[in-house]
Amino acid sequence: MTELDATTAHFIEAGIALLTADPRSILERGLRIDDVVNGADSSTATFFRKFGTKADFLEAVVEHLGSRTTLTVPEMHQSVRQLMEGNGDSVRSTINSLATRYFSSVVDRNIVNGAILEHVFRDPKSHALAGEYRVRDELVLGAFEALFDSTSGAFRRPFTARTFASTVNAIVDGFRLRSKVDDKAVTAEVMSDAVLAFIGAVIDTEGRHEHLDDVIGATGAQVEERPLPRDPRAAIVTAARDEFGKRGYFMTRMDEVADIAGVPRSACRTLFPTKPSVIVAALQNRVDHLREAVADDQLLGLEDIAILHNHLLRCAQLAADELEFMDALLVAVAHDTYGEPEGLISIKEKLNLPAIIAPIIAQGQDSGVFRGSSSPVDLAAGITNTLLMRCFTRRQNSPQDNATFVGELLLHGLQARPVDPTPPHN
Repeated sequence: MTELDATTAHFIEAGIALLTADPRSILERGLRIDDVVNGADSSTATFFRKFGTKADFLEAVVEHLGSRTTLTVPEMHQSVRQLMEGNGDSVRSTINSLATRYFSSVVDRNIVNGAILEHVFRDPKSHALAGEYRVRDELVLGAFEALFDSTSGAFRRPFTARTFASTVNAIVDGFRLRSKVDDKAVTAEVMSDAVLAFIGAVIDTEGRHEHLDDVIGATGAQVEERPLPRDPRAAIVTAARDEFGKRGYFMTRMDEVADIAGVPRSACRTLFPTKPSVIVAALQNRVDHLREAVADDQLLGLEDIAILHNHLLRCAQLAADELEFMDALLVAVAHDTYGEPEGLISIKEKLNLPAIIAPIIAQGQDSGVFRGSSSPVDLAAGITNTLLMRCFTRRQNSPQDNATFVGELLLHGLQARPVDPTPPHN
């Protein structure tokens, strides 16, 4: 938005005042230059020196219709921090103070009319409105940081900083519109309560890494003992698949899985003492099939390279078919299995994917097909890990594409043709 001289600004302010004070009359009579000139206490000649045509004037009016936020993020942060200190670090009291401070401008009739008209008249390709919303979102996040500096509030999934800020601004915009038709229903207290309720739902201040569904679930009574489903193991595995996919490995809780599966929590803990034990139950058969398929390829007399190519494709297909559990497996192997209490199922033993192809690599090394510079176990782990990482980071690709990429890279290398290993003579 360009800087305006005082006279130009007076004309634009007069035009905006006519539009926002009585938009209906503008529809009936149009925005007349004489009214603008009178409102600016100026002359028609001066008007046309500042604006070549009425169209130029209307363009300037539309550009300045909406009120622009001048508060900076550091200023917002400091202001909220001061309110927090004055309110004894009470989030509720501070939000009440903010609502009281800004409420009059939020529901000001002319400001609201200007904002609505700006949405109507603005060129859809203009970035002004989007830029203003970005500024408002940043201010909301600045206020959020000041509110929770001392408590380290975190967003409950699926909310993020971006969606939190846009939702708070949507709440404010909703109150602005409602105030035009029912101002008695819109007060600073009601707006404060609404924002506080939303914050209470989506902000976790206790470090529980919760999901938004946890807030809803906490309001209902939990019934511990219920009749077992016909197949409790299958029910728990199905529920765990959904929870791993929605929350991730760390945020998934077995008590929640049991409740969703309709299995008493005590029974669930008996069947599956840990999250790794559920992963094993879900993937054990698929891993056994991989092992059997490699053995079948050997019985059929396939070459070692062909067996590895087939195995890579089957593994890539497994990663695609069991996305939720394979993601959880990756995290569990990296973090959980090193410190498992004695007696718990070990994922590394039950779902040892590298061990399936280590004998094939050893066989290929013995026959001279593969290089023997590294152990078969290390090579098998490297191949498996590379394939799984490719599948996790290229989920949009087909299993065939991912398996082919890794197979060509690891089994055939980067060289376009064999290179003579004999060094050149000087």
